[in-house]
Amino acid sequence: MTTHGHTFSGGCQCGAIRYQAEVLNNPEICHCRMCQKAHGAPAVTWASVPEAELHWTRGQPAHFESSANAIRGFCAGCGTPLTFKHRYANTIDIALATLDHPERIAPEYQGGVESRMPWFGNIHLLREERMDERTDSHQHPDRETDHWP
Repeated sequence: MTTHGHTFSGGCQCGAIRYQAEVLNNPEICHCRMCQKAHGAPAVTWASVPEAELHWTRGQPAHFESSANAIRGFCAGCGTPLTFKHRYANTIDIALATLDHPERIAPEYQGGVESRMPWFGNIHLLREERMDERTDSHQHPDRETDHWP
């Protein structure tokens, strides 16, 4: 899947880093152990953008070389994982959960399934609880702002 016609924007939790992209390709869920550890989560959703078409509108990510071929970008202020880049690729992967509207792009395949948690397929059976009424959040809003905070 390639998405055109939208401007996708997003950023870190504290708002120090913001980005925009016009094209997102190959949305996936990654279950690999490296992504699990980097995000502290059972899986991560990604989509690729041509590196030249990813625009940092506020701040720049810090980087961690998580393997000989992979560089991960994150916010040095709040720790939000933002990007994954294969060293020699001309694309960069954006963590979909950092988009302002992550619901607009759905994963189309799963990678790293050898590390998928055995209970992952039963998540829909768990008890659910809403958390949208929190008023004590210091999280940057899901939109562009002139400054923050």
